[in-house]
Amino acid sequence: MSVTTIPLFDDPPPARRPRPLPQRDRTAGEPETLLTAAEAAAVLRIGRSKLYELMARGAIHSVKLGRCRRFRRSDLDRFIRTLKAEPAS
Repeated sequence: MSVTTIPLFDDPPPARRPRPLPQRDRTAGEPETLLTAAEAAAVLRIGRSKLYELMARGAIHSVKLGRCRRFRRSDLDRFIRTLKAEPAS
């Protein structure tokens, strides 16, 4: 017999993890996939708010499709390459 818990009003909602992105090798002729803000934040291992902050500062470029923001994987990779490593103390 399995036990199913019933959430009460004071219980916090269960934590949700973003789905891992499938790893694929892109060929030269294949179009680049656009990522949502949640997917891009998961790639960078940061929150969506921090992603939007970096976008507002111009550190990460985005594409606007209607009312939606999308992020190219190549733009995220370019941002990662520009980060400088802190010296160990």
